[in-house]
Amino acid sequence: MSKFDLKDKLDNFLYRAYNFASDSIFFFNFKVKHLVRQNRFFATTHSGRCFILGTGPSLASLTQEELQYIDSHTVFGVNSLYKSAVGRAVSPDYYVLIDNLYWTEWSGAFSEIRAVYANNPPVFITDVRAREFAIASPGEKEPLFIHAKKYPVERMDSDLARNIFAPMNVVSNAILSAIYMGFEEVFLLGCDYNAFCTQGQGHCYDDGSEVAQVNYNLAFYLKYYHLTTEFHYLIAKLAVERGVKVVNLTPGSLLDAYPRKKIQDCV
Repeated sequence: MSKFDLKDKLDNFLYRAYNFASDSIFFFNFKVKHLVRQNRFFATTHSGRCFILGTGPSLASLTQEELQYIDSHTVFGVNSLYKSAVGRAVSPDYYVLIDNLYWTEWSGAFSEIRAVYANNPPVFITDVRAREFAIASPGEKEPLFIHAKKYPVERMDSDLARNIFAPMNVVSNAILSAIYMGFEEVFLLGCDYNAFCTQGQGHCYDDGSEVAQVNYNLAFYLKYYHLTTEFHYLIAKLAVERGVKVVNLTPGSLLDAYPRKKIQDCV
């Protein structure tokens, strides 16, 4: 057994112990448990296909016809999609904000998203810690609150009414949400998955101000992408087990966990 294999076995043993403790804490946290169990309302409420739009620069290549087709289906938006031309050309039904920044320095994003989509506010999908910012305003649908405190060890789950494994990526959370809601086909766009090559720069919107607020080095990006890629493989395995087809339509994407096709094959 190599040192790397031994380290993985020791890590997994510790992570399983950590996950047991995490579930135990969740069991006795009645406030959070009650909040998360309300997600059962969303279970199997959909069918057919949906689109998850990341914020990669490849979104700019979508044609007006393709955008209209996408907008005729259920759309998941993520992060700062609303700042882009594409994000304003479609009206996301669900909006996923998972990064810690969205309930700290960037908490204003919730009100900004509400303003951009004032005619048809999306349902927020976010961490329970963002409750004060995501709580539904009059006329809005109640948000879906995720409590993901466990570390994935050889498997992933999508029961959003429980304490789930943390996939550490906003698109991953959107895929798990889509599986939980009952979609049979999940198509990914704007998931270029190459920020580790560009030091976080390069989105479908002007990202200068955002990049200036973070200071991540190459080691951070490589470690983060290693972990999230491994978790995407687990999600892909879960999707196959659930009979859900997840397809990456992003041209030139480095994310290889899911079958890749061109959007022209779907439209």
